[in-house]
Amino acid sequence: MRIWYQLLSAEVGMKYSIAATQALANRAAAPGTTVEVRGTRDGALGDNYRLFWHYDAREVIENGLKVRQEGGYDAFVIANSLEPGIVELREMLNIPVVSFMEVSCFTACTMGERFGLVVPNEKFIPRYREIAIGNGLRDRLAAVESVQFDNIRDFNTVFTDAATGDRLRDQVFEAGRRAINKGAEVLIAPGPSTALMASRGIYELDGVPIIDSYSLLVKQAEAMIAMHRLTGIHISRKRLYQSPPEDLVRKAAEIHGIDALRNG
Repeated sequence: MRIWYQLLSAEVGMKYSIAATQALANRAAAPGTTVEVRGTRDGALGDNYRLFWHYDAREVIENGLKVRQEGGYDAFVIANSLEPGIVELREMLNIPVVSFMEVSCFTACTMGERFGLVVPNEKFIPRYREIAIGNGLRDRLAAVESVQFDNIRDFNTVFTDAATGDRLRDQVFEAGRRAINKGAEVLIAPGPSTALMASRGIYELDGVPIIDSYSLLVKQAEAMIAMHRLTGIHISRKRLYQSPPEDLVRKAAEIHGIDALRNG
């Protein structure tokens, strides 16, 4: 199995965060599975703001269309918890598209009645609440609490400076306990927080699981690939993820200059 594993982190500015995620993915992968963790050119500069996130999402979509055009991969993993391009890529790719929040949230629902999210900063709270509720999990979401990393690039330093890593760990614990006090029985810490916790072997807080989402994504992708091979099915083409007809794809490619779609 070969998996394209897409982060939003900038490949240069967030290289230590990307390396930590690659190490977790390698550990989780079954024999015979290759996970290629990819960043973006300039992403995660300020994706708590929708405008900046929009431009990052376009690069993720472009990478997915490149995979569609060139082939060679068995699954495309959107490993960013804001799920950039999830609908667009599921419309267009003929391989499973696996996404961070769906996998983490629905797995959390198998582990406890209600879950809590520990997000990077306060600005993110409405967005993550929106994603969980959009997945139909309003009644399963106990709380969305934040740590205080307003500069997203600071997350890179937590993997190179022990004191900064300790500060993030302590903030995750504080926010996690606030979520637990509001009824969370499982915790999800989107972004580099989950990589830091897993890299340090921290998988629970006061008896409440902290999901190792990056490793979980690898295992879910492997399962989806296996089912795709077994049944030939990986997605519904009814309504939401219906693919556009080939003549429309070619016309759109010509009008919008999308090289990856020129052959339909």
